Amino acid sequence: MKSINELIDGISSILKEEEKSYDLPHVCVRYGLESGDEAEANSSKRVYVQRRLKSKDKGFLIELAKKIIKDYGSSAIDLVKIVQRIDPTGLYAISEITRKNIMDDLYLRGNIHGKSELIEFLKRIWDLENMPSTDARFRNALGDISQHVINNPDWDDNDLFENCLKIFAVPDETFIHFLEQVVHPSVRQHDEQTDYIKLINYHLVRDGFQIVQTDSISGYPVFKINNVQGGVQGIAKNIIFAAVGAKPEIVIIDSINNDIKIVKNEKNCLVYDLPIPSTGLLWNDLVKWWAGKKNVLITDIEIEQTLYKRLASSLDSEPEKTLFFNYYKFFKNELKENFPALIPQVYLHYDPYTIKQRKNSIVLPRQRMDFLLLLPNKQRVVLEVDGKQHYSDGDISSPKKYSEMVSADRELRLNGYEVYRFGGFELVNAETNIQMIKDFFERLFIRHSIKVE
Repeated sequence: MKSINELIDGISSILKEEEKSYDLPHVCVRYGLESGDEAEANSSKRVYVQRRLKSKDKGFLIELAKKIIKDYGSSAIDLVKIVQRIDPTGLYAISEITRKNIMDDLYLRGNIHGKSELIEFLKRIWDLENMPSTDARFRNALGDISQHVINNPDWDDNDLFENCLKIFAVPDETFIHFLEQVVHPSVRQHDEQTDYIKLINYHLVRDGFQIVQTDSISGYPVFKINNVQGGVQGIAKNIIFAAVGAKPEIVIIDSINNDIKIVKNEKNCLVYDLPIPSTGLLWNDLVKWWAGKKNVLITDIEIEQTLYKRLASSLDSEPEKTLFFNYYKFFKNELKENFPALIPQVYLHYDPYTIKQRKNSIVLPRQRMDFLLLLPNKQRVVLEVDGKQHYSDGDISSPKKYSEMVSADRELRLNGYEVYRFGGFELVNAETNIQMIKDFFERLFIRHSIKVE
């Protein structure tokens, strides 16, 4: 109830301050609120708005608040803080957490405005002359900054960007424009520009954005921030994997929530049933989950080893074991806490009905993936190690099996997955396969902005 009252107060305060009483009825109707007459609005603009908000639920109020924040910009800073507190993941596409992480790294580097003069740099992004002052001695933010950063430098970067410019509360468009100016060639060039791009991309990718080159000026690259295309819609639930022996039989017990129950061979497989973080499923996440299953509070090296051995025991072939072993060998210590878990033998599709019950309808032929990586920004990467069973019946080539395989690949890609195939023969030659595996994952991590030390 407290959060609802805060939203009502925040919304009504903005409309009271920003709108004339004779315009207020039309404004309220535009935002989906009940109409009224000008006389009622003349009596009290705040009460007029509050009467129309009190019957609304929290979801409506949050969505309305977001619209008002977008429409009223810097005048809605207090409402921004309220919404961020109540719904911290839903206000902006680039979250407050990501913004803080980026700014913390920029503060550590210093010299955010690079080669340009500070005021010139800030004017590229903010209309300083029309922004309010935080110091009564000055008419606007330009006077504030000139005094406290240049003439008498008693503000640090935190004071400037967080207290004066409200960097965590500005719209996505403003924050994106700010970052684009930080890496603009008039601000920094060459290795320094590249370094800052890597730094910013490391955080942006978690919210589905990336800095990419879109143009050039006098031979110097110009970069823009784009939304990353791809990713799988929906939330991963009940990842069933690493089956040893007979495959599990699964039924859906709640089709609305996609809840499942394993009715046969449950002990043969593992089921990861925790939420997948925005950072993807990391090895440390999997180890903590495994420790919980074993009722162990401390996730020490022995717990990691037992999990690794349990996963390895589910692998069917030597090429699969080679890929799995070398992935962990090369990258676990390199990536440390950012190391994604390579999940083996993930069950992809279940058909609880007989052919007769399905009335001969065709279902997705592939029953499981050889390996799955759950990366940041809902990026999911499938790795398949192909033996002859993927394209032949015994020693006889099977066009039917091959067509089923490529059809299943298309279906996965259309649903946002990346699919990469290794020929089993590629992973047989010990002299060449190790470097090939290392090169593949290094390039994959670059593609997804996962930093390798």
